[in-house]
Amino acid sequence: MTGAEASARTYRFSPLDRTGWILGLGAAQSIALGMGILAAGLLVRSGAPAPLVFVPVVGALAFAFGAVDRRAVHEWAPTVARFVWLRATRRHRWFAEIPLLTAADAGSSRVDLPPFLAGLTLVDAGPVPWAARSAGVAVVRDRQDRTLSASLPVQGREFTLLEREEQDRLVQLWGDVLAAFCTERGAVSHVRFAEWAAPAGLAGEGRALPAPGEEPNAEAVDDYREVLAAAAPMTARHEVLLTVTVDERRASRRASPGEDPRESATGVLLEELRLLSARLEGAGLVVGPPLSPVEFAESLRVRLDPACAKRLAARASALGVLSGVANPHAWGPLATESHRSFARADCAVHRSYWVAEWPRLEVPASWLEPLLLHASGVRSFAVDLEPVPPSRSRRQVDRDSTRLAADEEQRTRSGFRVGARHRRVQAAVTEREAELVAGYAELGFAGFVSVSAPDESALSESCAEVEQAAAQAGLDIQALEGRHELGLVCCLPAGRGLARRRSP
Repeated sequence: MTGAEASARTYRFSPLDRTGWILGLGAAQSIALGMGILAAGLLVRSGAPAPLVFVPVVGALAFAFGAVDRRAVHEWAPTVARFVWLRATRRHRWFAEIPLLTAADAGSSRVDLPPFLAGLTLVDAGPVPWAARSAGVAVVRDRQDRTLSASLPVQGREFTLLEREEQDRLVQLWGDVLAAFCTERGAVSHVRFAEWAAPAGLAGEGRALPAPGEEPNAEAVDDYREVLAAAAPMTARHEVLLTVTVDERRASRRASPGEDPRESATGVLLEELRLLSARLEGAGLVVGPPLSPVEFAESLRVRLDPACAKRLAARASALGVLSGVANPHAWGPLATESHRSFARADCAVHRSYWVAEWPRLEVPASWLEPLLLHASGVRSFAVDLEPVPPSRSRRQVDRDSTRLAADEEQRTRSGFRVGARHRRVQAAVTEREAELVAGYAELGFAGFVSVSAPDESALSESCAEVEQAAAQAGLDIQALEGRHELGLVCCLPAGRGLARRRSP
């Protein structure tokens, strides 16, 4: 190994902490076993026959330790209960109310949205002086979570073609960009970057070719057309959106006396976008102006139904679109349906995955290339980041250290083996503590992958390829059976997704 190879930086992800409550048993397992033993004791006291006494115990053991389709039964329980409830109440299907547009409601921002997007409102915050255009900024207000979100389009600079040292430098700069959000009582509740890829084709490359029969060199032109036809399936269009979400309650604390809290929260969000844009440009990224209402509506529609991209492109030259006037009733789907293995939105079907395990081995900076550069079908890859204040990070490290030490002592006292996974989690907590002492910031994160297709057969083929590409990158992705619409919303630039923890 050369000196440059020996000093190359690598990155390691901490394993998920599955220590549980008692001897590695989680909350659901402990409660189920306790209830089974309690029920068996009550049956014994009532004089029930022996076979009946064992029924609750066997049921509790099956619930706590059984597995179906490589997943534990107790992990399936909430998903199955939710799916059955949706079916029983007929809420697995949703159809939008078709509005009757009149002069009275033509300017209304109210739009009928499916349950997984209910409570979202699109607001035009107006132009900002630091963006080099006059279009307004699209702000998504979530009435349920009381948050405000806005998105920035971001592009990289040929990261794959750079030298290893330059890649490491850019990753470090990206870490510095995110670390600025990890402050005490910060207004930013989470940051999401979502990379969307779809086949682009090379139809425009052949427009300059002469018409058939007019070629001066017909054989060369035919060969060139064959090259374009072979390369077209491998070309992909990539779009990366960075969405910043602020907590309206935290941001309203900065309001001046007499100032509207909502306007103050919107001002805080726009200021965070300005600062983030400057930091991203300093990190070597190409940052565009914040999405306007028209751009946000188009982005959301295309991700929910990729088939509408051609129709949106055809109407892009309309006067209303060019002037920045968006139809408030056009950014949501018209029909959705939830199935166990996929979710349907208009003419597209989606299957969503949660990243259950990140790479266990040390990886280089370009470790995501197999997934991000895989050109087949339509898919989204999103990572939801939650800035953690330093004080909460220190408290969490202390709790984790104490809990892991107590669990190891209890296992040793009870004669149970302390496995390598337990020790690796302990080592990860120790490394976290050392990094916090050194001044590094901490962010909680979760990853999601969503695959889209026009029908179920095409969806199955695309999902098989994406699963293989994810495994090549070292990711273990699990399908969100019965909850695919929830995984889909985590890949949208709408600011809604995981439940948020409240900071002090």
